[in-house]
Amino acid sequence: MVNAEHEWIRLLQLSSIPLRQLDSAGMPIGFASGCLIDYLGMRIILSVFHATKRDATWVIPIKFARSTGTEIFRPGLFNYVGEMTLGVPEIREVDFSFAEVASDVVPYLQELTMQGEILSDVPRKIFAPVFDVIPSKDETYGFSGETMPEMHGSHTLATEHLICPGLKYIESNNSYHIFKLPVAHPGHKYLKGCSGAPIIDTKGNIVALVCRGDISENTITGISLNKYKFALDAYNDLLKA
Repeated sequence: MVNAEHEWIRLLQLSSIPLRQLDSAGMPIGFASGCLIDYLGMRIILSVFHATKRDATWVIPIKFARSTGTEIFRPGLFNYVGEMTLGVPEIREVDFSFAEVASDVVPYLQELTMQGEILSDVPRKIFAPVFDVIPSKDETYGFSGETMPEMHGSHTLATEHLICPGLKYIESNNSYHIFKLPVAHPGHKYLKGCSGAPIIDTKGNIVALVCRGDISENTITGISLNKYKFALDAYNDLLKA
């Protein structure tokens, strides 16, 4: 049992893909998370619209090497979903975004010293999602993400890697699932950067992507992955047309 729990915590650690928004000088100005999936012959980065917007300045850090620095992948513009109600002219932007990436994109979780020495080097998880999994009150959930970014000097970025296991499903509200945190909400600044991270169960299934937290209710809300499978299917159909 302890072994299985340890493996799940490790999966949580590897499940989240860091996203960085760069300015014109290549400096990080925005931080979010996502997850990589293989679906319909494509590799896709999933995230949330309130973080990525329709923006092409986001990159996926792949791997650091002392000789060349940090390799990055640019996914380009993120796709998003709009919803309309009959008789209402406005389009509501759903808090879900995605972009296709190269089939060989594999980011790494690395532990580095301040001098750039690599202490560990592990590929992050690429999911093959099962879209019909829905949250259960009998299951346990968790997520992870890189938070509290801090520049050291002009070129070194340090982050804290947050792992949050022990979430319990409370209820669903339209396209969103609400989970109770196992401890008191630490404050939004400590979770900033986790938006878009996958919320997964102990079997490794993605059920939602982190959207927001509520300090007063001590909850995390995630957008349902199941609800927006159709967007990925429509994107694939468009490519084939």
